[in-house]
Amino acid sequence: MPKVAVVKTSPKTIDEDIARLLDLAEYDKHVDKDVATSIKLNLSWSKFYPACSTNPYIFDGLLKKMIADGFAPESIQAVENETVVTNIWAGVKGNNWWPVMRKHKISFLPLINATYVDVELPQETLVLEKIFGEIIAPKEIFGTNIIHLPTIKTHGHTQMTGAMKDSFGLYLTKNRHLAHLKIHEVLVDLLLLQQTISHSEFVLTDGTVMGDGAGPRTMIPKIGNILLATSDMVAADTVQSRLMGIPLQLVKKIQIAHELGLGVADPEGIEIVGDFESFQDLPNFHMQTSKSPVITWNRGFLKFPGMETLLFRSPLMWLPTQLSGLYHDGIWLPLKGKKWVNWFLEETEWGELWKSYSE
Repeated sequence: MPKVAVVKTSPKTIDEDIARLLDLAEYDKHVDKDVATSIKLNLSWSKFYPACSTNPYIFDGLLKKMIADGFAPESIQAVENETVVTNIWAGVKGNNWWPVMRKHKISFLPLINATYVDVELPQETLVLEKIFGEIIAPKEIFGTNIIHLPTIKTHGHTQMTGAMKDSFGLYLTKNRHLAHLKIHEVLVDLLLLQQTISHSEFVLTDGTVMGDGAGPRTMIPKIGNILLATSDMVAADTVQSRLMGIPLQLVKKIQIAHELGLGVADPEGIEIVGDFESFQDLPNFHMQTSKSPVITWNRGFLKFPGMETLLFRSPLMWLPTQLSGLYHDGIWLPLKGKKWVNWFLEETEWGELWKSYSE
């Protein structure tokens, strides 16, 4: 029975709460200090937006705990990729990750510079090989502990993000937008891939501030003051769905992974430890997923035969990426999103903590 630790937190106690959370989840039984560790950051937007990408105080708190427990900084690498609509270097700067990496003297591997090699899986994939024609992963993370740092937020393609969705950028290259119509099946295939190549897997999910509505970028942030951690990616997403108030039957990736034996999605088969007594005792933040115009357009057009090839496998690829950038960066953020950025940074204690990492 997987153990999922769920604790309440605050800006004043975040480091202590992360340490307690990891101990409750018995991370030392899963994350081996004698092998290298890859910390998978979560970049959904190169620019900062609340609940969108890994917060620096979560990253910092994790590293403080690991190093205090005897993990050597030189054995830890942070990793993240970029998409056709994000830039890894702008994202590292915009989300205040650089100061944390320098503080703890760990290395950073932008996965655009990684060496992707073929992987032989123990069973046939659902759709991964059919869509991409190959099964590959960065050889630099083979045999490492893999720790994911996702945020709690909605997603127009997958209902919610979480531990399984965070692997999207770890194993797929810039072409991962090709997976959107079969995204749930792809994420299950990636979980199998991760379990094949990693030494261990673990997740620390950040619910200090949550993203509601048209995720993963055009969201309404809300304060959650909650953290969860576990070694079971499926159980993590099951608990996250409960916290978000999203019915499990709507999240296909969780159901498929459970049926294939890649994790546990049955609430009765998950042990909740920490500040809540049971799965039913967990809070419900009543979040509802909607789709941004970009995601609505994407899913609508891709249903037409030949449209994927025309838009995403031809020189016309520049058009949807430019339109996405124009909408998110040029229209939505200055006209609607900026007020939420200002609210978070100027009116919340989490925002004050976030700013303390700025250079």
